[in-house]
Amino acid sequence: MIVRRVLQIPAGSRFVLIVALLACVQPTEADEVQPLIESSCMACHDENTDTRLDFTKLDRDFEDADTFRTWVAVFDRIQDGEMPPASEPRPDARTQAAALTFLEKELFEVNRRQQAAHGRVPSRRLSRLEYEHTLHDLLGVGGQIAKFLPPENKAGAFDVDAAKQDMSSVHVRGFLAAADAALDEAIQLGPKPPMSRELDYPNSRFMQMWFERPVIRGGGTVFRDGDDLIMFRGQNYNLRSDHNGLRIPVAGRYRITVTGSAYQPRTSVTMSLRRQNDVQGDSELFAAWDVDEKLRTVSTIKYLRPDDYFYVSADELEPAPDGKVIYNSQPASEFKGEGVRVRRVLVEGPLEPTWPPQRTRALFPGVQWETAANGRYYKPVTTKSHYEHIRDAVAALAPRAFRRPVTDKEIEYYTNLSVPTLTAQRGFLASARVSLRAILISPDTLFLTNETRPEDSTLTDHALASRLSYFLWRSLPDGELIQLASDGKLADTKTLDAQVSRMLSDGRRERFINEFLDQWLDLELIDATTPDKYMYPEYDDVLRRAMLAETRLLFRHLIDEDLSIANLIDSDFTFLNRKLAEHYGIDGVKGEEMRKVMLDTNSVRGGILTHASISKVTANGTVTTPVKRGNFVLTTLLGLPTSPPPAGAGSIEPDTRGATTIRETLEKHQSVEACAVCHHRIDPPGFALECFDPVGTFRTRYRISKGVKRTADDGLRFLHKDYDSGRRVDCGGQMDDGFTFTGIRDFKQHLMKSKEQVARNLVSLLITFATGAEIQFADRQEVEAILHRHEVEDYPLRRLIYEVVSSRMFQHR
Repeated sequence: MIVRRVLQIPAGSRFVLIVALLACVQPTEADEVQPLIESSCMACHDENTDTRLDFTKLDRDFEDADTFRTWVAVFDRIQDGEMPPASEPRPDARTQAAALTFLEKELFEVNRRQQAAHGRVPSRRLSRLEYEHTLHDLLGVGGQIAKFLPPENKAGAFDVDAAKQDMSSVHVRGFLAAADAALDEAIQLGPKPPMSRELDYPNSRFMQMWFERPVIRGGGTVFRDGDDLIMFRGQNYNLRSDHNGLRIPVAGRYRITVTGSAYQPRTSVTMSLRRQNDVQGDSELFAAWDVDEKLRTVSTIKYLRPDDYFYVSADELEPAPDGKVIYNSQPASEFKGEGVRVRRVLVEGPLEPTWPPQRTRALFPGVQWETAANGRYYKPVTTKSHYEHIRDAVAALAPRAFRRPVTDKEIEYYTNLSVPTLTAQRGFLASARVSLRAILISPDTLFLTNETRPEDSTLTDHALASRLSYFLWRSLPDGELIQLASDGKLADTKTLDAQVSRMLSDGRRERFINEFLDQWLDLELIDATTPDKYMYPEYDDVLRRAMLAETRLLFRHLIDEDLSIANLIDSDFTFLNRKLAEHYGIDGVKGEEMRKVMLDTNSVRGGILTHASISKVTANGTVTTPVKRGNFVLTTLLGLPTSPPPAGAGSIEPDTRGATTIRETLEKHQSVEACAVCHHRIDPPGFALECFDPVGTFRTRYRISKGVKRTADDGLRFLHKDYDSGRRVDCGGQMDDGFTFTGIRDFKQHLMKSKEQVARNLVSLLITFATGAEIQFADRQEVEAILHRHEVEDYPLRRLIYEVVSSRMFQHR
């Protein structure tokens, strides 16, 4: 059987590789490759070649890594019919088949021997996000841990790609800082905070100052109406919690309840809650809900830290009918623009049933706690020596952190690390932290070493439990997985399937869904560019939130209902709320809750390529480019990457003034022969997606800026459009196989013919994400077997995940 390749090399690079590959061939006994090389390759790829591939110098030492990769590339180029090029005579069919059969057998056997000897997956460290999730689950904390670690190397498809991971002194310092921060959050011994506080905005001294100030100094934009607060601005930092009677006392989960309504609404109005941290320099919108003139009460739970504050915000507010905003419409009581009424903000938390919190008590089993004489903090009450209590703490934490049973010798080692601090009489807690921190930064915690059974390369049950949990939960195994592993039952097929089912029904699976999609579809780059506020004023944080939710909920739904991956290409449903439905021009969707919505038969929506999130990450703030979007379809969705542009090809500069379209610009660019080869593949899918602007709105004409620069306030709508309609958008094109299309609907139907390739790419990516290693030559047959078993059902996603977990690739080192 000729195995279809899973990962492909860009077209431009292929030619170079083939030349470099074919040029080094030395004949061997029973060699079936040499006749093909001599008849079809040597004329262009000998010692006189200009292509960097000289078959007279390429040997058959497949054990050499570079030589092996070269021959894999040769195999792929010949198998796909890319070599010899179309301009040359076709090779004899028998000669070509014999060469491919020989190469496939040799490459497979060499790669399988290497996997048996060394494994297909080297040991890898936890990614920064995996480490954050691990400390969250291990210690019961919820703070941002990943921020202490350097960004991941983007050379790999995912942050778990062991071959692309870095480990440096910067990482070591980061892990130390992260462990310390996590222990700081876990050990809370201050006085028990009050459980309930109401923010009395109208009567706070801080707000009084803003009520009394003139407009020129920022006042007069918020006013009282009895005990209510009325505001006409969007992100109004005046309402920040720390300036109005509440500072977050300790890190923990807090319930925030807001009662409010729209004020003088003419359109849709959204209220929201935003967290801000000026120390860390980050912020987020963490709750949003629609309001009308009727009061509405909404509650949400959020993990907050002492340096966080939050504030009530408003979105989608329109100015007064005459276009004036609150700043130039005094007195405020006569302003006719839209606003929001804030009646009550109640904060409850930290939501802990006991104090000190359970996470603190769990770290120190057997230790009791009592209030110190001054009442300012709690202190430990020990019933045996400090050393023995620290030993108990180590014995409780280490097996969970190491994800396996620990020996008495290991417990003794980590406990003894506290002895110098105990001897110096620095106290029980300071001494215990030495041992606990050492566990959190131990290689046994930071690395997945893929331990195997003595008899073969199969993972031990505990290693299997770790691989499974870091795949589907991005964190350490829970008690049930560890117990099954300790009992030697996890590797049983029925047991493993049952655990996959349980894990895919657990809330922690959201980490897998979000982070897999963030890295595969580049959703993590949604904030890499900011849409021009004058060209795309409809874009805001509330819409951004709904954009991401649509894509994630679709993927989750395919898993939950075991639906075909063909729904990624096109589907008759999607997930919307009122905000996103209005953005798409779809009627009948009310409220902020995302829900499944069936699409009309003539809708352009359906499939991830029509999602606003994808439009956003494949565009910049002003324009779209078919090159970037076409490359997204080929590389990200289909797994058929194109080659990088040749040196000196130049960049494509769009005309934002609308004098020329991007299609006209690309036609000029394609006049360069070196560019045209790849652009014939890249541009047509990009043209099909030109019907979506940079924020995902379906368009028939381009927007052209008027050049207006007025004050843009977050949360406020512009009364007038600051852009004109430009030239018509042409979404037609011709694929390199000759298929012509006139728009996105035609294109998606044609793309449906490639659902097997989408499935092949997705299975390959899932295996990479699950194991930390890309698909190798010896893995291809197994990938093809998985696809074959589910071809009739159109590759249901949940069953593909089961197949990944049950595969040799997953269960072996």
